[in-house]
Amino acid sequence: MQEQILQARIRADVLEGRLEALAITRRTVAELLDAESATDGSGDSDQESLLAGESPELPARTPAKKAGPRVGPRQARPLGPVSRKIVILLVSADRPLRAREVTIALGRKNPSRTQVQGIRRACNKLVASGHLLVLNTGEYAGPAGAA
Repeated sequence: MQEQILQARIRADVLEGRLEALAITRRTVAELLDAESATDGSGDSDQESLLAGESPELPARTPAKKAGPRVGPRQARPLGPVSRKIVILLVSADRPLRAREVTIALGRKNPSRTQVQGIRRACNKLVASGHLLVLNTGEYAGPAGAA
């Protein structure tokens, strides 16, 4: 069991590293696309200045206008230490766990109602972000195919 937990932690760390690299790549591509769309046909001179070692001039960013509530998946953010422990615990568990069981597994011997509610809230946020699944019985599990 300890070896499985260790492997899950290593896998989570590797995936977090990949996620951070993808986030950086996404920002870079977005900046490049913004810079390219701002050019007015002088793309050749920009390439020549880059080859000469000059730094490119990026256009000033204007704040985007909000068009209402966002629909679709949330922006991926790095998990905090407690959320990471919850995900690792549920991915490595052999069965779905209730919030109280997760609270006890995280080291709280006789958890209070408030502590269990805090873990339940954290689990629900992880469900909303796609890291966990919730069953109709109130039990939480890792995503399908994660184990």
